Amino acid sequence: MGLALGLCLVSGASAILMVSVPAPPAELGPSEEAAESLPVGGDGSASDRRTAPDDDVSSSASGRGQEPSSPGPGPAPAPAPSAAAEEDGGDEEAEEEVPVLLRSVEEEVDSADGDMAVVEGESDVMGEGPLTTFTVEVEEGLPGEAEDFAAAVEQVLGDPRSWGNDGERSMQRVDGDDADVRVLLAAPDTVDRLCAPLNTNGYVSCANGNRAIINQNRWVAAVEDFEDDLETYRIYVINHEVGHTLGHGHVDCPGEGELAPVMQQQTLSLQGCEANGWVHPENDPED
Repeated sequence: MGLALGLCLVSGASAILMVSVPAPPAELGPSEEAAESLPVGGDGSASDRRTAPDDDVSSSASGRGQEPSSPGPGPAPAPAPSAAAEEDGGDEEAEEEVPVLLRSVEEEVDSADGDMAVVEGESDVMGEGPLTTFTVEVEEGLPGEAEDFAAAVEQVLGDPRSWGNDGERSMQRVDGDDADVRVLLAAPDTVDRLCAPLNTNGYVSCANGNRAIINQNRWVAAVEDFEDDLETYRIYVINHEVGHTLGHGHVDCPGEGELAPVMQQQTLSLQGCEANGWVHPENDPED
């Protein structure tokens, strides 16, 4: 099903657009209409913002202890570490080797505990320009490590290819209650509740007010059009939903074979474009 947009209400400076979300896989049932309004401008301040829904890399290493040889003359050698100890160490080393954006790849779920918890920790100010602060929250009871999601959000939003754009704004992760943007990871049932009255149908993510709400199933499994490129999809879904909280609406693919703009609904269709997660992919990531 395609997208159908129709202007239904204009009040002050806000515009509400009606969006029909294409149905996800058949088992999820038909979708219904959802409303979209464009939030505030680029200073990152929070306001009453609501926008339409968008749209096994796990690794471990196990050590195996060796039986110590019989001691000869002289001091007995120190006992070899146990297999369990080496396995624990191997797991930690493997986790360090997994890129931040590919950690905590878990099974998809339908629901979790329903309560959101802020992931503690703050970052340095990343970039230059007016400051936008963000918190990271993860639903309790989800599989995986909350810290992995927080690290991924921090890495994406701190990259010069994201909304900072080499000086357009600076970003800082905080764990207080007054952040400009809140980035949430939640199970599908909770996403549907937090995104209401938008219809996410248990499938897509959304932005609602100053909250960028990421569907856990999309976080761990992406979508077919990304052809198993989970890293690019994770970059995309963070930048896309945060973009809504900063005042950006949906756009279309500019042309066959071109990079999809980050505000295109790439979860639903690439429209002939190439998958892309960055706001400004032309920027140097090392800047």
